[in-house]
Amino acid sequence: MRKTLLATVALLASAITLDASAQQTFIMRKQVSADTARKLVDACVAYSKERNQIVGVAVVDIAGVLMDMHAMGGQATYSETAILKAKTAAHWQRKTSELEEDVNSKRNGASVWIGDFPRAGGVPIVIDGEVAGAIGVGGGGAAEACAQAAIDQVIGKPAQAAQR
Repeated sequence: MRKTLLATVALLASAITLDASAQQTFIMRKQVSADTARKLVDACVAYSKERNQIVGVAVVDIAGVLMDMHAMGGQATYSETAILKAKTAAHWQRKTSELEEDVNSKRNGASVWIGDFPRAGGVPIVIDGEVAGAIGVGGGGAAEACAQAAIDQVIGKPAQAAQR
């Protein structure tokens, strides 16, 4: 009886060990490259110049770490808000205009409570259905439109991106 019990315990222990070792040790994630970040910034700056707007543009990775930015001039806050909007879009994995609507309607103020910047102008960069970073635009008149135009030009529109 004792041998059977020990054998059963050993069998269970090895099954648990096999199950634990079968788990992944890392996750493959899409990530915006430094070259792509530069192209996104350049595309947004070009979009703004065509519309006679002065903006700050920032691109962050999936963790919200700044990868590239450009300030065209204007107020000092343009570049700071661009970075904050990009970080917030990456953190929440959605447009900051949606967060702003949540805060203004008092539907959800969590983004403010935890210190994010829920103001329109931050857009997540989605590649093959995964958030791979975010772009933020400060200043100008249509910050979110500038960010989305840059994504559409460099990454492709969602329908085009799905076909790749």
